Amino acid sequence: MKSFFKKALAGTLSALMLASCAAPAMAAETEDVDYKITNPYETVDWENWNHYKAMLHAHTLYSDGELSITEVVEEYYAQDYDILAITDHGVVNQGWDKVPEMLPLIGYNQYFKKLEPLDSARYKEITTGADRDGRGMLDVELGIEMNGVVMRKNHINGFFCGYGQGIWGIEEDYETPVAETEKAGGISFINHPGDFYNASGDISRAYDYANLKDWCEIYMNYESCVGIEVYNERDTVARYDRVIWDNILMYTVPRGRVVWGFSNDDSHVLSTIGVTAEMFLMPENTNEALRTAMENGTFFACSTISKVEMGDEFRGNGDYAIVNNIVVDEIEDTISVEIASNSDYTVEWIADGEIIAYGDSIDLDMYSDDIRSYVRFQIKNDGGIVLSQPFVTDSGNMAEYQFELPEDPDYGTIGNYFYNIYLKLRRTLIGELIYREAVLDNI
Repeated sequence: MKSFFKKALAGTLSALMLASCAAPAMAAETEDVDYKITNPYETVDWENWNHYKAMLHAHTLYSDGELSITEVVEEYYAQDYDILAITDHGVVNQGWDKVPEMLPLIGYNQYFKKLEPLDSARYKEITTGADRDGRGMLDVELGIEMNGVVMRKNHINGFFCGYGQGIWGIEEDYETPVAETEKAGGISFINHPGDFYNASGDISRAYDYANLKDWCEIYMNYESCVGIEVYNERDTVARYDRVIWDNILMYTVPRGRVVWGFSNDDSHVLSTIGVTAEMFLMPENTNEALRTAMENGTFFACSTISKVEMGDEFRGNGDYAIVNNIVVDEIEDTISVEIASNSDYTVEWIADGEIIAYGDSIDLDMYSDDIRSYVRFQIKNDGGIVLSQPFVTDSGNMAEYQFELPEDPDYGTIGNYFYNIYLKLRRTLIGELIYREAVLDNI
């Protein structure tokens, strides 16, 4: 229910407008909508929880990275990260101080280089923060990038279960690693989605639900697939991945499923370490707390490069803005943000991929014509950009915002027979190479 004063004010203003209109065309009344707002940060104890800077997608010499695990761990530690997941292709991280089993092909470094893990004494120093005022860096358990040797880069990060070790993956197949990770008790998220369809080269592919269909169906069928990367490395192949995220949300949120946005370096070389981060809100820096935060969405996606939102030439220089509190008022239908920033900042509110409002708070009733199933905000400052997770805005009309995904093509009995052969061919290495060359402009 709305407050008495809000309703009284709305009624008074409407009466004054009607009384003052001499022309036949009347001014439209502002609709007073009763929103049920689902706040992804509702469980956060803002007074007692801490912010933890995380990286959940990094590579080493154990797959196709150019740096040793010691170099990668030391660099993220030096850049003030609190959490690091090593996610080599087809190789499960068993701990920074252990050498994992490597794939025969992509693990070519094992034949040419001496691969030594992080020294056990140094491992203890880093994980306990002995030389950093007790602020250790968390070694994320059992991280891996699955479908690790496919050409189309339908890559998925898995955590906390160990599935995927030694499995090369199948072209075009997102579902198997997600399903098997869930079965093994882990969680996952989808990496750099725009790379799969070369959306950075053709933005229309980011809007085409024929392309987004597989991802939408995975999110509706597998709760353990918690999100999607919205920033990756230097925002090249990921340029329109926020567009993909918003379009997925437009499908899933009215059906009761919220997809979280992640932001990762996908680092293979030194120059890409520290470009992005997730900022997690947790009571303690443990694997158990991290998993809960990944599942609940109590984090922000951050990047020093955001080509569409900040411009092609922008490079963050300084600290990201920090969110110190979020207040949701369901009586007044407002969401307010308390922000700390070392430089001037701008807050933009987004619904269905469009900026609809600016400022540290938003009154949903003022933008009821623009808001359907969710809003999210982004903060820009000299350090870069910070994206919130979506706030579900349910006005009781969610069923009206549901739409169906495109049907699979029907070419008739004979046509479908050959079309299925074509799809099976695309799941092979040769077929994928042909498809990339013929359809996706040599990505």
